Amino acid sequence: MSDADLAANLLEDVIGYRGVREPVKSMLDRAYRALSKCNDEWTRRRVRSIFNKETTRIDHREIEEMRAVIRARETHAAFKSETTRIAAMAVNRAPVEDRRQAPR
Repeated sequence: MSDADLAANLLEDVIGYRGVREPVKSMLDRAYRALSKCNDEWTRRRVRSIFNKETTRIDHREIEEMRAVIRARETHAAFKSETTRIAAMAVNRAPVEDRRQAPR
């Protein structure tokens, strides 16, 4: 697999979920916003050229920044999942505690 293919695959992961009628421009803009938070050297043109596999040179830092965005997204998803699980346990546990304390 060439560097351009690897970068294009990583960029698809950075883009994430795509709606059925979502324009490509908005997908690329979403990827640009995420990547430009890592480094100001990202441009919309650079994101588009990687997406279209038009680029002949991919920097190592670009690949690592795309991986960092993907890892951050996965970490955030795991955090949300764990928080939801804990909140559900708290909601399910509250009525049981109330029943124990109720006078008989």
